[in-house]
Amino acid sequence: MDIFIVILLLITLNYFITRIVTRFNVSENYVWTLFCIHFLLTITYMISAAYSASDSVAYYKKAIDSETWLDLFGTSTTFITFLGWIFIKGLGLSYYAVMLVFSFFGYLAALLFYITIKENISLKPVWQGMAYTEIVFLLPNLHYWSSSLGKGSVIMLGLALFIYGLSRFNRRFIPLLLGGFLTYMVRPHMFLTMILSIMLGVFLASSGIKWYVRWMMFLIAAVVFYFISDSVVEFAETDSLNILNSDNLLHRVEELGKAGSGVDIQNYNLFMKMFTFWFRPLFFDGFSAISLIASFENLFYLFMVTIIIRESFNSWGKWNGWFKICFFFFLFGSFILAQVSGNLGIAMRQKAQVMPFFFIIFCKAMSYRSVITDYIDTHGRKMLTTR
Repeated sequence: MDIFIVILLLITLNYFITRIVTRFNVSENYVWTLFCIHFLLTITYMISAAYSASDSVAYYKKAIDSETWLDLFGTSTTFITFLGWIFIKGLGLSYYAVMLVFSFFGYLAALLFYITIKENISLKPVWQGMAYTEIVFLLPNLHYWSSSLGKGSVIMLGLALFIYGLSRFNRRFIPLLLGGFLTYMVRPHMFLTMILSIMLGVFLASSGIKWYVRWMMFLIAAVVFYFISDSVVEFAETDSLNILNSDNLLHRVEELGKAGSGVDIQNYNLFMKMFTFWFRPLFFDGFSAISLIASFENLFYLFMVTIIIRESFNSWGKWNGWFKICFFFFLFGSFILAQVSGNLGIAMRQKAQVMPFFFIIFCKAMSYRSVITDYIDTHGRKMLTTR
């Protein structure tokens, strides 16, 4: 019974959200489309999880068995149980009702990423009145892997809040802090990656940020990096910041490679590891209906990469610090996550958290392509008129 109440509450909440986001030049119809697609993929995930082993069941059972909430506070999987306890023991919600709540976190993440792109990039419609800024957020992988009780939905929300706050950092301090907190609590190494991306992106920024603000951001990021680096080392169970050589991660790669959909990436070179993470499964990897659908999406990613490579070389110097931060986070985050993606199912799940940054980079590249196209069209018409 509680699942119907939760659905009604989430629909009502989304109604008020659609009224608020219109100030970002966002269509209410598109927000509802995004909501419906995410809800449908949530149902698909629930059906799939009912017939296979799911981490969400373990999180739910652990929260049920825990009497004291604060004893669960900690990073990684512990934090998911800590957060889930509020709804499981605190509100007494059933398993599927809690799944819907966490799925809503994933939906909010997708919406925040979309809003952030809209306020930074303007593209013309290319299909059914939608620009690429709208189309990319209808791709299923992002929604499917952020639609359950687990790390996926929470880390996505953390990253979305953080990058939304960073987009207008001088007046969005609370989203910035909240997003950073959630990201750190779920995956400390990804928060460290974000800090490194900020340091590099701000340092290389040639426009959009005054010099003294740039150095202030760089110093703040350096201080945060210093204070969290020890926690990341402890989390990765290694002796240095070279977390890729930790026994914990190496063991995980070996275990993931043993799964039915596993791919032994330990003998791959760097290029093959990154290609596997970004673009597989492809059609020759098909091992389930989900992977077949993902193959079509990955084919679209290959198209997107060609646009990025073609348009970004000449325009890189024009990118402001925020776009460069997004680029470096996507690159560094992909590099780290690719090291433990021996299982293609894990690769699809892990990839979901960095793909919104890929969408930002793609839309930025498309914005320069649009400028060139408009220039050619305008001058072409002038030449025809003069003739």
